[in-house]
Amino acid sequence: MEQLPRRTFIQNALGSALAFSLVKSLAQAQALAGKVKPVAFRWLAEVEEMSAALKGGKLSHAAWQQKVEELFGRLALPDLLRSIDYTNLSKAPLFPEDHESALPLEFPQVEGLPEELAFVPMFVAFKKGRAIVPHGHLNMTSMHMLIDGQVHARHYDRREQTDTHLFIEPTLDATFKPGDLSTVSDERNNIHWFKATSNTVFMFNVAVFGIDKSRGFSGREYIDPLGGEKLGNGLIRARRLEGKEAFKLYGNT
Repeated sequence: MEQLPRRTFIQNALGSALAFSLVKSLAQAQALAGKVKPVAFRWLAEVEEMSAALKGGKLSHAAWQQKVEELFGRLALPDLLRSIDYTNLSKAPLFPEDHESALPLEFPQVEGLPEELAFVPMFVAFKKGRAIVPHGHLNMTSMHMLIDGQVHARHYDRREQTDTHLFIEPTLDATFKPGDLSTVSDERNNIHWFKATSNTVFMFNVAVFGIDKSRGFSGREYIDPLGGEKLGNGLIRARRLEGKEAFKLYGNT
């Protein structure tokens, strides 16, 4: 199977409805300057190592999730904020009316790392009453960390699927504060949903797209968990949605 360009994977994952912008270089905003460099380089190198191992078949999806959770769980939030130049990024975020904005971050070339990283770091913003609507992916992993604000976070495991429905089981229902994070993959917590409960929300995301080159990439698979049929034993039969309906039901509440 021909490998799609990196930006195509990103656009497919985010969905065409999202306001999509690209931060060309954080170096211009003096990100990673001075004493911040070692901190940024360290986590960049660690995420690159585990993401390359994942794409090379040397690390399972669940193992990537565990390693990423451990890494960012021990990384001091102020260090991360300086690494991504949060002060400048948060000055003029996009706040669409029914969804989030996502800004893929491009770092200056780091010695010892490939020119194109195996993962994509992103800065995500949305406002109160808006949400990263319920959806899953196939053939990708990602991590979302709350860096400012508060969200109601829900996750589900995908158990079975048909052309019209996903059979899902709730795995997480919690309020996230800054520093809290979660991950998704084909193997664990495949469906996620974040609703803003503070005036503004800023999240940091890392994602690995198109892990297995021989498999197709689904992009976003939107579902309706609240309108789903409860089958017992925690299972929900959730209808698949088109993006427009998903944002109408969950993106502006």
